[in-house]
Amino acid sequence: MERAEGGAAGRLTDDVSIGLLATVFPEEAVQAAVDEAGAREERTRSLPSKLMMYLAMALWLEPGKGYVRTLRGLLEGLRWSRGGWDGYRVPSDGAISLARYRLGEAPLRNLFDEVAAPVADERTPDAFWRGLRLMAVDGTVVDLPSGRPNEAAFDVPAGGSRPQARLVVLAECGTLALVGAAFDSIAVGERTLFERLLDRLTPGMLLLADRGFPSYDLYTAAALTGAELLWRVSASFTLPVKKRLPDGTYLSELRGTRRSERVTVRVIEYSVADDDGVSEVFCLITTLLDPDAASALELARNYAERWSVEVLFKLVKVDLRTSGGVLRSGKPEGVRQELWALLCVYQALRTLITKAAVIAGVDPARISFPPVLDAVKSSVRTAFSP
Repeated sequence: MERAEGGAAGRLTDDVSIGLLATVFPEEAVQAAVDEAGAREERTRSLPSKLMMYLAMALWLEPGKGYVRTLRGLLEGLRWSRGGWDGYRVPSDGAISLARYRLGEAPLRNLFDEVAAPVADERTPDAFWRGLRLMAVDGTVVDLPSGRPNEAAFDVPAGGSRPQARLVVLAECGTLALVGAAFDSIAVGERTLFERLLDRLTPGMLLLADRGFPSYDLYTAAALTGAELLWRVSASFTLPVKKRLPDGTYLSELRGTRRSERVTVRVIEYSVADDDGVSEVFCLITTLLDPDAASALELARNYAERWSVEVLFKLVKVDLRTSGGVLRSGKPEGVRQELWALLCVYQALRTLITKAAVIAGVDPARISFPPVLDAVKSSVRTAFSP
């Protein structure tokens, strides 16, 4: 990825040392997520839910380490634990594993939903176009540990050897911060998962989507949120010319299964040649019908921002993953908890990067993710100090 600016990298290291996760996820927010899920303990336990929340996230910052070693390092940095953890004996790996499953996935999901939001402002490069916040939706798959429980819940794809989860995210192009995420078995399609994220769309957004997403139902549902849309469509779509526009684009109709299901779209067609001269034809549909307000060239350039989400998936699937390449949990509830914790940690790092970029006056995309992650891992004990 792009090289980091020296001054920004220095600020990142300083910010990390004062506590990454507890800055983004203060104790009050963590406890609120636990309470919302109804996971607060009825009696005092040696591994309370609040502690397990931080541990679930810390496991992503300590790849390759077991529960006991990670928890010991975590406790040394928990200032909020003073007075309550003196003489505390860290339980066994087995006890910690049981506590993880007792916590469940809901508190981590609640915590992610609380922090999943745009973070760019008018100072952030390439985050806005004509007052619209550039957003992208895209999907990927994640390998999971083998075993009957996971294979029953998540399915093994044809020709595959491991069960997989499908992940769809709604992300801010200028910062790669997440605004929403949904995942399920590989058997669940991207469109179905995106439907779960529609409530994250708002007026003032321009949503970019690849050709795997468009359908009449999904396009019209997304448009009803008030967000503007710029989606690529495949060659299988029939888009009759209804009106030619001066800039070479044209108005057409996206049609549903019923004759009455029709919505007007503007069609932009263009080709892009690679270094070898091979051209690929793109066909975009948009809710922006006026060529004077949104030229074809500007929209084509905006659509190119969608590929920034591919960088996001590399960060989530490679840079934040353990060396083994798969998650730890052999049970579906543990997998879901791990994935929500992973998304929480990613969002915490993205928030930190964006704040540092604003201070340094640089593009957030120019701050390389892996060095920031390395700095966090090297100071994981203090990273939990409020």
